[in-house]
Amino acid sequence: MTAEPVTGWHPEPDLLVIRDPSSRDAMREAGDAIWAAALDYLYDHALVRAMGTPSGYDALRAEFFGATRAPAPAPREPATLQAVLDEFSSRVAPHTVSAYHPRSFGYFTPPPLLASVAGEVLAQIAQQGIDIWHAGPIGAFVEEEVLRWLCDLVGYGEGSFGILTSGGVMANFIAMVLVRDVHLARLRGAIEPPRGRALEGVRVYASDQTHFSIGRALDELGFPADTLAVVPADSDFRLGAAPVAQAIARDRAAGLTPLAIAAVAGSTNTGSVDATGELADLAAREDLWLHVDAAYAAAARLSARDAGRVADLERADSVTVDPHKWLFQSYDIGGLVVRDGGVLAQAFGGRRPEYYRAGHELDGSNGHAPTDDGHGAADQLNFWRLGFEGTRRWRALKLWLSWKHIGSEGFGRLVEANIDLAAHLAARIAASDDFEALPVEPELSVVCFRHLPAGRPGPEPGTPAATALDAHQDRLQRALEASGEGWLSTTRLRGATYLRAGILNTQSTAADVDELLAILRRLARGA
Repeated sequence: MTAEPVTGWHPEPDLLVIRDPSSRDAMREAGDAIWAAALDYLYDHALVRAMGTPSGYDALRAEFFGATRAPAPAPREPATLQAVLDEFSSRVAPHTVSAYHPRSFGYFTPPPLLASVAGEVLAQIAQQGIDIWHAGPIGAFVEEEVLRWLCDLVGYGEGSFGILTSGGVMANFIAMVLVRDVHLARLRGAIEPPRGRALEGVRVYASDQTHFSIGRALDELGFPADTLAVVPADSDFRLGAAPVAQAIARDRAAGLTPLAIAAVAGSTNTGSVDATGELADLAAREDLWLHVDAAYAAAARLSARDAGRVADLERADSVTVDPHKWLFQSYDIGGLVVRDGGVLAQAFGGRRPEYYRAGHELDGSNGHAPTDDGHGAADQLNFWRLGFEGTRRWRALKLWLSWKHIGSEGFGRLVEANIDLAAHLAARIAASDDFEALPVEPELSVVCFRHLPAGRPGPEPGTPAATALDAHQDRLQRALEASGEGWLSTTRLRGATYLRAGILNTQSTAADVDELLAILRRLARGA
């Protein structure tokens, strides 16, 4: 038996064992093939159709899986990389949703910056584990620097910190952990984090436009179902302080414990921004934690022109920021930043795995004597102590490269271009007699609108005509999707169905917006 790696069974051994410099040419050729497949995808599919074919669930399932409509067994025999790339090009690439198509305005999925894609490739090649500093030391420092930039973006000062996550859902989840284990513990004067019956009788206030992940987090964290107090947003889908103050007074009178406000800056439905300053004043008066979900809109603060649209984030105790939205990053990278960065370790740093020996403070708990190499330093940065995850991807590198590539001013310009496109779409709708938007003027770059085949005004809610109009929007969305000429999602606002254009696209122009409306009119005639 030999201890040497044996690769003769594979048709491309130089792509498996690469330690010999002679494999460099093979690796370069492999890189060329991968990039060629990427460019074929971009120019033969992504920029041609917004949605691949077929677009229906059952049809695509049959197309991909075949007659069984079920996944095939794992392949037993090896293949060349080119054969695998060819299968991607034939079986996968033609059927994707395209973030790059200039009339792709679906969910918050921008085409990623090239520097972000480069960062993703380099991060995966480097294979740094960003859980314990000793396993990925430079990776931890890159993340620390990116988090400093995100704290600066929000407006936080010294002592703030954060953690990168898979996305906004996990960031909001961590925020609600802080609400429970830090703020509720303080309010109750508890030594240990509250659990069980200690979670009863508290209230977290949010609007009807708040992301579902806030309620999900409270559920999963053991709070009773009535913990989330939903306060209706105003006519512009924003949450102000007055109705929350009324709810707080009512709950205090009933013997309940108001605990937190979960505001939103850039709601998923409409892009609306809650009155963060008002809510911060209220939270300070009532001793509530203020969390702001700014996953989408925080990046607007990099625009000198539009930063005021997302004001007062620095007054929140915690803020969710999602770089794979308006910072144009490849999936996945979200984040939570906290004004008092120390609370992350307070909530998550209690358990100390024996295999993370170098990650404990020098207080005798790590099971070995202090070393003189810094591996056990008390101030060492170990992200496993600041959130849920142990194993963590090196998410920071792509944002670090992107920020250096285009700068804060570049991000601001890209955001402004999207806001201008949304305003252009809203203006075209306002000038028409067969579309209407709600709200009439978008707060950021989300435009919710519907087609009115019979012209304005639309039917009264609750009538058969209103029901028929809702169905018309759904048919129109499906027709647009099937055509591949654009992509929109739908949502429900005030009991009615609307098309929703989330404009986070660096490839789009005003002409694309105009063409989208023309396409919808044409499709409506056949709907």
